[in-house]
Amino acid sequence: MGFAQLYYTSCEHGLSGYAGYQFNAATPGVDQRVLAEVERYTVYEPPPGRADEHPVNLCYSPDLGGYPVVSRIVSCGPDPSGRPGNYFAHSLVGAGGPLAAELWDAAFWASVPVRDPDLPVLEVPGGPLGRVRTDAWVRGHPPELVVRLLSAVDAAVGGDRPVVLVADSATVAHWVAALAHLLPPERARGMAFATYSASPQETFAHVVGVPPGGDLGPLRGRFTVVDPVVGTLDSLPDPPPATRAAAGRAVAAGTAGAEGMWRGAGGCAGGREASLADWHPVLAAADLLRGPGRGVSAAELRAVRGWLPAAVEWLPAADSSALAGRVVDGGAADDRSLADLQRVAHRTGSPELIGRMDRLLVHRCLDGIVAGAAAPAALPMRSAPVREAARGRITALLSVPLPSAGPSGPDGSGGWTPPERAVELLRWARACGLVPSALSLERYGSGVVGPLLAQAPPKGVPEPAVAALLAAHPEVRRGAAARLAGLPRARLGVLAAGPVGALFTGDRDGGALLRELRRLGLDGREDPARLLADVAEIRAGGRAAGAPGAAEHDVDASLLTEVWGRGHGPRAALRTLRVLVPGVRTAPDVAGWVCAPLVAAPPVGAETAWHALAEEVAAHPLRTRIPAEAARALHDREALDGVLSAWSRTVVSDAGVGGAGPDPGPWSLLDRAHPAPADVCLRSVAAVLLDRAAPRTAARVLGACPAEVFVAYREAAVQRLCDDPPDADTAARVYLTWLGPGLGPERAATVEREVLATALEGWSRRHAGRVRRRLPGEEAAGFDLWVRGHRSRRGLFRMRGGDRR
Repeated sequence: MGFAQLYYTSCEHGLSGYAGYQFNAATPGVDQRVLAEVERYTVYEPPPGRADEHPVNLCYSPDLGGYPVVSRIVSCGPDPSGRPGNYFAHSLVGAGGPLAAELWDAAFWASVPVRDPDLPVLEVPGGPLGRVRTDAWVRGHPPELVVRLLSAVDAAVGGDRPVVLVADSATVAHWVAALAHLLPPERARGMAFATYSASPQETFAHVVGVPPGGDLGPLRGRFTVVDPVVGTLDSLPDPPPATRAAAGRAVAAGTAGAEGMWRGAGGCAGGREASLADWHPVLAAADLLRGPGRGVSAAELRAVRGWLPAAVEWLPAADSSALAGRVVDGGAADDRSLADLQRVAHRTGSPELIGRMDRLLVHRCLDGIVAGAAAPAALPMRSAPVREAARGRITALLSVPLPSAGPSGPDGSGGWTPPERAVELLRWARACGLVPSALSLERYGSGVVGPLLAQAPPKGVPEPAVAALLAAHPEVRRGAAARLAGLPRARLGVLAAGPVGALFTGDRDGGALLRELRRLGLDGREDPARLLADVAEIRAGGRAAGAPGAAEHDVDASLLTEVWGRGHGPRAALRTLRVLVPGVRTAPDVAGWVCAPLVAAPPVGAETAWHALAEEVAAHPLRTRIPAEAARALHDREALDGVLSAWSRTVVSDAGVGGAGPDPGPWSLLDRAHPAPADVCLRSVAAVLLDRAAPRTAARVLGACPAEVFVAYREAAVQRLCDDPPDADTAARVYLTWLGPGLGPERAATVEREVLATALEGWSRRHAGRVRRRLPGEEAAGFDLWVRGHRSRRGLFRMRGGDRR
C-alpha cells in the first residue's frame, strides 16, 4: 500500500524557502490542509535529558485534514542555528495498509533532513509489531487487566475519557499494538494514539503515553490513568456486561486468533457495529450458527434474542430461523420476547418456525392473561390451525351472556368476564387479528360497562379497565351508551358533565346524547352560537349513526332556551338564525322562538340588531313558518321604514318644513302599526331630530308632531344628557332646539324643565363648559346666563372634592 511522505523539522533547506521549522521534503500533491494539520499535530516537547534518551512518539490520527496520518517524531538536539529542542517528524499520509501501531521501530522511518524536496510514495507491506509478537505480549499479562484496559480504550474511542498509559514509549507502543489487534478492525483504525506526550491535555488522542515519574494528579479527573507495568486494576473501571463479554472473547482468542474471530463474526454483522458492546450479540450468534454446544452462555443467548429482531433484516432467512430455534431451545424465550421472536419467524417465512412460535405464543399469552398477567405484544397469527384454536379459546374466556340473563356485579360474577381481564384479552386478540364479533362486544358494553357507569357517583372516575375498553372498542361504547340512554335526562346530564361523559367525547356513533349533554353542561356560554352549532352537529351525526337517544331535530325551542336562557333578545335570535343554514333540521317551534323578539320593543341600543333580525327573517326559509303576529310586525316595519326614510331626507335637507308647515312624516301609520315596529320607528324619529336635523327644523317638527313623537324625543334626549359623561354635542343641539321659535311655549317649557334643567342638576361646571364650547357665540353667552340663573335659583353649585364647581 503506498503512502505519501512528509519530513518536518527545523532545517536550512525546505519547502518554505528559508531556514527554520518547516517541511523539509514531501511527496508532491499533498493537500495544504493536510500539511497544516500535520505540522500542528506533530509538535514535540522533549523532556529533560540527552536527546538520544528522549522518548519516541509514534502517533496516529484517523482524520487529519480528511486523511489518516501516522507519524514518528524523534528528538534531534539543537537545530542548525544552535537552538535546542529540535525534533524530526516523519509522517505517512493515506488509508489502508498495516495498522499504524504495527509500525513501531520500522526500518523505513527517517530522522535526518534531505536535500531533495520531493519524496517518493512509500510502499509499506507490514510492520515489526505484528500479531505474533503482540500475542506473546498479551499472554504475559493478567487477562483481567487486558479485558479492562481493552474495554476502557473501546469506551475512549466511543467518546468516553481518553486513556493515559504510564510507561516508556516502547511499552506504550506494544500495548497500543496489542489493543489494536484485539479490537474490531474498524474500531482499531479509529483509535488515535500517541506513545509519548509531555502535555496529554493538549493531545487529541484516545490513548496517550506518559513517561513514569511525573505528577499524574491533574490527569486523573479527565483521563483514565493506568500503569500497565504495575498492573493494578484500581484505576480501571469495571466494564458493562456486554462490553466485558466481547472483550473477554477477544482476549481469550489472543491477538493472533482475534483476527479470525472478527472475520468470522463479520458474516452476521449488519455494518453499523462499532463498539465491543455492539459486537457482543454478533459474536454469540456466529458461535451459535457453528452448531449447538459451542459454550454460549445464558446471558449471550439473551443478547442474541434482543439483537435478532433487527438482525433478521440482513441475515439470511435460514440463519435467522436457526438462531430463533436455538434461542427457544436454550430457554431464553421469555414472555416479553415472544412477540419479537414471532416477528422473526414471520420475517423468515419458515412455515415450521411460524407454526411453532404461534402455538407457543398463544399458549403462554392466554395462560398468562387468565392468571392475571398483562397481555404481551404479538403479531397476527399466520398459522390457520393456531388462529382458529385461539379464536375459540378467546370466545370461551370472553363469554358474554345476553343482557336478559340478569345483571352482573362489578367483579364480573354471574358469567361476565371482569373488565380488567376483558381489556387484556381484547388487546391481545386485536394484535393477533382475533377480534370477537361486534355483536358480542356491544352486548358486553350494554351488560357490563353500561351498568358500571350508571352506578358511578357524579364526579367519580371510572376504573381504568372500563375507560380502556371504551377507548379501544366503538362497539363497547355503543352498547354502554344504549344502556345509559335509558336513564332520566337529569341523571344522564350529571354523568355526561363528569368523568363518565369524558369517555365518550370522541365517539361519533353511539354516544351522541352523552356528547350533547356534556357540551351543554360544561360550556360557559361565552359563545352560545358556537355551542348551538356544535350541538346541532352532534345531533345530526348521532341520528345518522342511529345512536340511541338521538334527538329528532337538530334544533328545537327547548335546546335554544337551554343555550340562550329565557328572555332572549334580537341579538340572540339573529345569531341563532345564522346557525340555521340549509341542512339543519329545525323543529316547528323554532320559528316562534326566533320571532319572539320581533313582536316586542327591543331594549334601548338593540334597535340595529332588531332591524337586522327582521331583514334576515324576511329572507330566511323559516319565513314560511313564522307566527301571524310576527308576519304583521315585519309588514308594518317595512311600511314604516319606507315613509321614515323619505321623511328623514326631507327633514335633514330642511325641505318642505318652511312656511307651509312640516312634512307630516310617518305619523298616520303609527296609530295602526304593530307596537314593536311603531316603538322602533319613534326611536328612529327621535334619533333623526337629535343627530341629523338642524335645531330650528327640529323645533318646528316637534312643535307640530303627535304627542308620542315628542315623548320619544324627550326620553331619548334625557337619556343622552343624563349619561356619565353627558353627550355635549346632543346637549348643545337640544339647547338650540329649545330656542327655536317653532317649538311652541308649552313644549319648550317641557324641554327646559324635563330635559335641560333635569340634566343640569347632574352636570359639573366642566360638563357645562363643554356644552358651551359647542354653541355659537351669542347662544353661548345666553347659555351661561341660563345655567347661572337655574343654579342660583336651585342652589346647584356643589362642593366636589373640595372645589366649588
